[in-house]
Amino acid sequence: MPRIILSIGGGHVTGIRETVSYIKVALSEAFVNTQISVVDLDQLLEEKPRSFSDKDYDFEQIYQQLSSQQDTDQWEAVLLCGAYALFNDKINQLSQLKVFLDSDGDKRLIDLIHRRNATTPEKLTVCIDEYMDHLRPEMQKFIEPTKSRADLIIPSSSGSVGSAIIVDSIVKIVQDNKGGSSQTRKLFPHLDFQAERLDIEKEKYYDLS
Repeated sequence: MPRIILSIGGGHVTGIRETVSYIKVALSEAFVNTQISVVDLDQLLEEKPRSFSDKDYDFEQIYQQLSSQQDTDQWEAVLLCGAYALFNDKINQLSQLKVFLDSDGDKRLIDLIHRRNATTPEKLTVCIDEYMDHLRPEMQKFIEPTKSRADLIIPSSSGSVGSAIIVDSIVKIVQDNKGGSSQTRKLFPHLDFQAERLDIEKEKYYDLS
């Protein structure tokens, strides 16, 4: 059975994990006999020293993991997520849908402060220094350029609406490839992609800002 690979990238603190969790639940409800797995690139970095560059990742190993397909009677969805999800060209060629969650620098910094619970001057200083010295230049040099490789660019502030559009797009891809179960239902009937089909091969994207 076919494997559908969805790549979701974006800046720091843009809710990538939350979006992927929503998509995983929605796809489980949309299809029967479905195997859904998540490859979280950012999770690979936890408790490891970082260079804040593409050198932090072994993309060849990730590519091999994504390209090795098991013999199964289920169709499979692999959700690849993380800030560098759209960075590698070989991995992008495997992805049927590439999504970039967009957010401006000020919002990312504010969200980072809230997430780190930087309520004291000392914690706030550490948080701002990390952003200015590492996260901001990493975003500008390595992550922001991957936006041009996306099929969908969705503001991180769009919340469930943006996630709904992603899920609806995946459902359409599965149906076009005839890889989905006949027992599917359109989760979001108010989103009609029949009139404006995703044209991934021509690298067309929709900027929903």
